[in-house]
Amino acid sequence: MNPLLLSGPPVGQEVLNRAAKNGRIKATLRETRARRQTQICRSYEVKVDKSHTSTKTQECLRRLFLEAKWFYNNMLARGDVWNANYKTTIVLVKKGGSMEPRELQILSSQMRQEIIGRAKDNIKGLSVLKSKGHRVGALKFVGRIRSIPLNQYGVTYRILNSGCISIQNLEQPLKVRGLNQIPKGAEYSSALLIQRNGDYYLHMATWQQPERKALALPKVGMDLGIDRQITFSNGVAVKFEVLMTKKIRRLHRELSKRKQHGRNWFKTKLKLNREYGKSVNEKRDIRNKIVSKIVGTYDTVCFQNDNVAGWQRMWGRRIQATAIGGITSAFKQKARTPSEVERFFASTKKCSGCGNVNCEMPLSERVYRCEACGLVIDRDLNAAINIRNEGVPAERREVTPVDTKTSTEFLEYFNSIPRVHASLVEEAGSPRLSVVR
Repeated sequence: MNPLLLSGPPVGQEVLNRAAKNGRIKATLRETRARRQTQICRSYEVKVDKSHTSTKTQECLRRLFLEAKWFYNNMLARGDVWNANYKTTIVLVKKGGSMEPRELQILSSQMRQEIIGRAKDNIKGLSVLKSKGHRVGALKFVGRIRSIPLNQYGVTYRILNSGCISIQNLEQPLKVRGLNQIPKGAEYSSALLIQRNGDYYLHMATWQQPERKALALPKVGMDLGIDRQITFSNGVAVKFEVLMTKKIRRLHRELSKRKQHGRNWFKTKLKLNREYGKSVNEKRDIRNKIVSKIVGTYDTVCFQNDNVAGWQRMWGRRIQATAIGGITSAFKQKARTPSEVERFFASTKKCSGCGNVNCEMPLSERVYRCEACGLVIDRDLNAAINIRNEGVPAERREVTPVDTKTSTEFLEYFNSIPRVHASLVEEAGSPRLSVVR
């Protein structure tokens, strides 16, 4: 047999094939970048339905996160993250006082690449902090990996016609809940497989064409508070609380009686985390519905940079039950034109009618009375109007009366949200009507 046939294609042909492949990859990247210029990125989270998942698949999912922890800790133990090999299939795992070799059976090469990339990004972040004068240490070994990146759609994961999601190296496709929220025609990008309180979620990033909505009004101001969580300049006050349940209190008592880090301690801890997760989801649902309604109605949303962390230290659980700190951050990300007013702007002491500033305005005084023009108005409504006027440029400022139609629409919408109570604040400052019912 001719030895040239055993040596494969000529070297020159290999170079041409590689150059052609690289050219196709570059052309595809250019087309993708051009398409992304007209698209927006939106992320969606779906939950894996464990009732339709076999015991073997659930064990594979558990093993997948376990192997991710093994690979990460083994990479740190070797001490050379920058030269880590993603093709490694045998890692050393500490058991007792010795190291045992373990084989990576489910964690794919692409997943290992992304874990290595995460470690490099963490090192770069620590380097930036150190250059700014902060004291930093080295990366530490982890006891649990909570998320695994799936960055290649069609390779590490893909959505099947049956509505299930196939993940690399898992034999059974996963039935998920929530795919119907993703619009048709969306392009799928990277994803995260997340383990949270014994359940599994898939956080997927998509690219889609932006929706064009007609805006009803140009601007709105909002004032955050303790009794009323939000007061809008259109006269609507919103109050919501998600208090600690009796089950959470009972689980806290049970956890305090368990032997720390024992088997029953971990079981009780998992139940407690699940209950806290339900509470967090309720707060997030309320926040998203309020933000979505405001952003879909107004072009500019004006708010003040309040010290919510300081409120948390002063009022504790009252702030924790509302999670109002996430509302302003959500407006910064989702509003078309978010306008933030500086923290020390006198929104409460300033008269929204004539601009006069009252020297004294104690927290117990809920009705604002102007000493100059005689205006009598609810304290929070006055602050919301001042924030609205301060948050827009001077050439766009104008006196806008309370829109009764929009206020009534907001009132009906907010009252339809569970645990939310909304009411109209009387502009005349009647103490009876200014209290949220």
